[in-house]
Amino acid sequence: MNNRLVENVYLSDVEPHSAAPIDGAADLRARILLHVLFSDTLLIGDSQSLNNRYFRALVSERQMSVSGDAAPGATTLSDLAPLLTEGHIRVALRSGATLHGIRNAHAAKNVDNVPDPDYVDELQAMTSGHALTYDGTAVAAAFKAGVLERIDGALAHARADAWHSLRAAHDWAADQSPLDYKAIRDWLARHRAERPNAGADVVLALQSVDQWAGESYRQALPRVLGAAVAAPLDDVDVIPAARSHRLLDLTDLAPGLLDGLLLSLLPVDVLFEAVSQPSRNAMVAQLARVRRGIRPDTDVLGSAAQELSAWMTQACRRTFRQEGGRAWQHLQGEDRLMRFGLDEDPTAGRLGAGLEVAHAPVARAGALSLHVLSSVVGSMGEVGAEPLELPRQRRPQHELDSSRRLVTV
Repeated sequence: MNNRLVENVYLSDVEPHSAAPIDGAADLRARILLHVLFSDTLLIGDSQSLNNRYFRALVSERQMSVSGDAAPGATTLSDLAPLLTEGHIRVALRSGATLHGIRNAHAAKNVDNVPDPDYVDELQAMTSGHALTYDGTAVAAAFKAGVLERIDGALAHARADAWHSLRAAHDWAADQSPLDYKAIRDWLARHRAERPNAGADVVLALQSVDQWAGESYRQALPRVLGAAVAAPLDDVDVIPAARSHRLLDLTDLAPGLLDGLLLSLLPVDVLFEAVSQPSRNAMVAQLARVRRGIRPDTDVLGSAAQELSAWMTQACRRTFRQEGGRAWQHLQGEDRLMRFGLDEDPTAGRLGAGLEVAHAPVARAGALSLHVLSSVVGSMGEVGAEPLELPRQRRPQHELDSSRRLVTV
């Protein structure tokens, strides 16, 4: 009997409206490889697969050359197309639409970074037979509901001019059918222009609307698909140390799984080897349980983490020893260790797992981390119950460290 939980993860970083910065194609490649390692399927929205120039450069050599990301001396690889053709990365395509149709509609609206038709042909060939269709009407409704819900929450506490601006934003958005992300930003620009002397409270309120629209946009599609969301970690997501009960603590793992430089340069055929490892599949399955608030088998999870980290380090040494260059030099100087922990918050009924490089010095920047968290629930297993404490204010996306990764509902 196979009751393994399948873990589909939506990568929000590819969203072109995201305020979380991407420092070039190599940076995005490291994040993609990390999440392919720890998910059954990595999902990317149709608009995102078209309009993110870094993603285009990673799956198409021609796009790398036209994007300008391949600077002199750069070694960024454009080899991720097989992940699309084999279904490890799947494009979520709205039902009844085509990639060319979406691309042409974006061009007519002057959306930023619309690709040339030749790239759409390439992408169509890569995704043939593997695209995941979704109900665009349901996603649009989820996006609109998310925007209105966030503004409603702010109206309960806003005062004076900020309240009036938020009320105007809410009323305008409620009248839109469908509500378009670009239209929100255009409305905000007009509203600012009509109030050149607005106070700081109004400015902050309008900035918040922009941020909330981005949050809702990133969450609408995975919510409809029932997928997890991969995004930068906010400290508000972390289980408070005072309430944490540690279930598993491994402190001396080899750090290759989280090395941003090595992942940015790791050939895709080595990644295919990695995803076929039994330890990797066991770890993905157990982390899927964590995300759903189900206690994992700590023995299986701990052994899988140890085996996979050791395998990855050996694979990196085998691969980069032959190639030499920057990655091999980096490996020779690697002296950090990786830590893996599993925690439970009995009060809120929450589970969290974290994979982090221990004591990463600032001079050796580029280390990633992976955190998997269940939702806040009233008691273990009662998903959707009221949280036991008021939510803390989330930080804007641009203030977050995008190398600290979070996978959650």
